[in-house]
Amino acid sequence: MVRRFDRRPVPAEVVGRILDLARRSPTAGFAQGVDFLVLDTPATIDTFWQLTSDPQFPPGPDELANGPTVIVLPIADHRPYLARYSEPDKAAFGLQHADAWPVKFWEVDASMAAMTALLAAVDAELGGWFFGMSHGEADVLAHFGVPDGLRPIGVIGLGYRADDETPIGSATTRRRRPFAEQVHRNGW
Repeated sequence: MVRRFDRRPVPAEVVGRILDLARRSPTAGFAQGVDFLVLDTPATIDTFWQLTSDPQFPPGPDELANGPTVIVLPIADHRPYLARYSEPDKAAFGLQHADAWPVKFWEVDASMAAMTALLAAVDAELGGWFFGMSHGEADVLAHFGVPDGLRPIGVIGLGYRADDETPIGSATTRRRRPFAEQVHRNGW
């Protein structure tokens, strides 16, 4: 994850290629219930940061000055899944209502799309950053006209990695679990 970006704008066609790959990620029943809100102008990005800035934990000026030049909100929409699983070939699964889903595949699918976008960003020689929105989500959704009942699974920041970007965060202070602790062959 990259947290320091330079100020070069990312061409719209590069973001388009990244999101075209992301929208092709797996989707339950081919319901395709993932949408992307793209903020790629200085004004919309400034608005995003203003709306999401937590007064108790405000970002530092350096964080905003070196933030991503593109922000993407992968938005999970449960409605296409409920409609798809109400069709004759899927109705027997009994998943016509959101509370019937033991795993909310609209969130899983949005997560896979986000991961695909992050990997595609690396292939496009961009930096990517996935983070949560812990403050101001409702304000962001209302301001940018996202329909009621929809919400992002997180936020993707994209941009060119700053020359002086160095890794920070938990990955620099915690060890990765050993492979043998995480992979269980033919049983736990």
